[in-house]
Amino acid sequence: LLVIVILLFRVSRASLNLSRNRTRFIIIFSILLLFFQVLITVNGTVLGFVIPQLNNFGPFFPITDYGIERGLSIASRFLLVVLSSMLFVAVTDPTLLAHSLTRLRIPYRYSFALVIALRFLPLFDSENQVVRMAQKSRGIQPEVGGFKKILRTIQYTFFPLLVSSLSRVESLAISMDGRGFGISTNRTYFRKSNWKKSDTLLALTGFGYILLCSMLALGYLPLLSTIV
Repeated sequence: LLVIVILLFRVSRASLNLSRNRTRFIIIFSILLLFFQVLITVNGTVLGFVIPQLNNFGPFFPITDYGIERGLSIASRFLLVVLSSMLFVAVTDPTLLAHSLTRLRIPYRYSFALVIALRFLPLFDSENQVVRMAQKSRGIQPEVGGFKKILRTIQYTFFPLLVSSLSRVESLAISMDGRGFGISTNRTYFRKSNWKKSDTLLALTGFGYILLCSMLALGYLPLLSTIV
């Protein structure tokens, strides 16, 4: 699945738009997930120890093949969730998504809330960059290393971002009230989503994949289960 998502990035020509800090966070967090699973998993064939035996001290924390396999699986799932979310945001038009959800008989209030969330994600990101540049212009650098320094960094970053976000939300709420949002149960749309043959193909492919995974998990395909 991870390979498929990466290929979809290539096919859709969607950009990751990952900064150096975000890339570093994703890589470090994936490695920590792998290392944590190796530490807590004791089942399987022992390949070595994190802390080897020194005289009468040790060994501690065995490294097993199942622990490595489980760690790689958890880290891959984390990367899959992150990349899938980024792909969804990159290729999905929030307006068309809201219209599609409304056609599925979902109340337009909920679909509009989802649209607002998707619209505000890049705004929050840009606002965060503005706050950081304003801090640097005043000689305030992000501090990492101790609990107090982290709290101080959060204080300098989080509260200005919170105030700015609440101001944007208040302006949006006033604008929605001024335009009569929620008065009528019927909605009109300037842009509408149409069902295409590619949507049918994608839906059938997804349904087939879910069915195949369910049959593998329930043991209805024992021969294929041994191969996978």
